Amino acid sequence: MNTEEPTRATVDARDDDRLSTFAPGSNVLVRGTSLAGKRTLGMALLAALPTDERPIVLSAAADVATLQRRLAATGDATMSDRWYVVDAVRSQVDGGTIACTDGGDRRTWYVTSPSDLTGLGMSTSRAVSAIVEGGDRPRLLVDSLSTLLQYSSLERVYRFLHVLNGRMAAVGGVTLQVLHSDAHDAQTVGTLAHLFDTVLDVRTEDGVPVVVRTGTGGESAVPMTDLLAGLATGEPTPAV
Repeated sequence: MNTEEPTRATVDARDDDRLSTFAPGSNVLVRGTSLAGKRTLGMALLAALPTDERPIVLSAAADVATLQRRLAATGDATMSDRWYVVDAVRSQVDGGTIACTDGGDRRTWYVTSPSDLTGLGMSTSRAVSAIVEGGDRPRLLVDSLSTLLQYSSLERVYRFLHVLNGRMAAVGGVTLQVLHSDAHDAQTVGTLAHLFDTVLDVRTEDGVPVVVRTGTGGESAVPMTDLLAGLATGEPTPAV
């Protein structure tokens, strides 16, 4: 695998005036250190989806109830009426084993463990198919790649994401995938970055949390608070 980081170039804000806008088929990596706000940003980007998209959450870090609370914090609690969830946590919380099956409402699937990449892939594919058959495009949040890497090797996770991203791109969907960058070595972070056409780095510059977007057009940045406020109100969020 090629583990070198993509070349970065600085671009004028006019070249990319909305860090929250992604073309159909985009694969987006949201990464940063612990407590940087990556999950908050990922959920806000999920909630800011266009009207022709429907949300999917593949969660290896929180159960459905926790996800609903996080979603409510974005100001769009009603989105849970439209979302699909693949939950790889509940069986561990309950201390039992739940087969790879829907949760009764046909919009929630439970997988036995984050190590069951086959089950995660099958359940996510079912959710994607249901959305596409309904005439919409999927927007998928994966939380988190770091949890998957705790249970499986980098090679297995890489292959899983390669197939998952390809499936989403084929139907014009958008993926948002969270990575705790300080939990892995530079080689692992660099290897995974090559699976994405856009990287959102959450970091601190001059004491201010910022989100830096790196993509095919180069690099642009915006203060974290401004981006979250823009996502909540639906207003354009200019790069700086």
